[in-house]
Amino acid sequence: MPQDEVTVSTYRSADLGPVHIGEVTFQDELRLKCEDIGTGFYVQLPILGRFESRHRGAHTQVSRTSSAVYQPGAGSFFGRWPAGYRALCIRIDAPALETALARLIGDRVSSRASFSPVMDTADGYGRGWADLLFSVNRQLASAPDDLLAQPLVAGPLAESLVNGFLLAATHSHTEALTAPVAAARPTAVRTAIDVIEADAGKPLTMSVLAERCGVSARTLQKAFRQHLGMSPMEYLRDVRLRRAHEELRSADPYVDSVASIARSWGFAHPGRFAAAHEEKFGIKPLRTLRG
Repeated sequence: MPQDEVTVSTYRSADLGPVHIGEVTFQDELRLKCEDIGTGFYVQLPILGRFESRHRGAHTQVSRTSSAVYQPGAGSFFGRWPAGYRALCIRIDAPALETALARLIGDRVSSRASFSPVMDTADGYGRGWADLLFSVNRQLASAPDDLLAQPLVAGPLAESLVNGFLLAATHSHTEALTAPVAAARPTAVRTAIDVIEADAGKPLTMSVLAERCGVSARTLQKAFRQHLGMSPMEYLRDVRLRRAHEELRSADPYVDSVASIARSWGFAHPGRFAAAHEEKFGIKPLRTLRG
């Protein structure tokens, strides 16, 4: 994008599949005008300060309680960021977002989703989505390779961020996305369980499970809640926790570590893994490793 000359004091970024997360701080004021924003959907989540913009005929002021959604192919953009402004810049690839929407609805989306120019991040899904992004950003800042190098973590996390955006923002398919769905038959649940038990070590996501069961993600989610009292991803986490426990019992404590085994099964936070392990098996994972 063309822009005025500006001093950016910091910019750190990372990609989680189709989701790009960047943290930016401007030392000077920035004014930017362009004919189009590009090929992805953009959202900014301010950490310090606020900025104003014009896009799709709407004038918005972005703050910690509301943000603007910038849609590709929607015309010109103008923005003004004050000196000292700091924020997360989120870009979601349009094809990935459209695919996720179709999988959630369980049908081919006949028209491209049109998003409201403003998203509420004060509470509800919007607040939850923003909090998730801030948490991911902190993890990326402290140990980027630890998270991004783990496909079992990165794949489901990227899908959660895209799905969360679809639930948090208001768009032309919101009604279809939030409408009640019928639960899948028990055969779909049994199929998903078989897939999870056989492929627990692979980067399974909600959409992958739903596709292999021949139902929508929301339909499979409801069926698991109805028959098992948990979500498919919670069931997957439980299976991986059991497999990690089995590996700890057979591992060599002089060669392997709790952290490495936990990471191999998709647990990115050693402390949370230890707590979950002790809650389920009544013993700390380090004691399990040492036999």
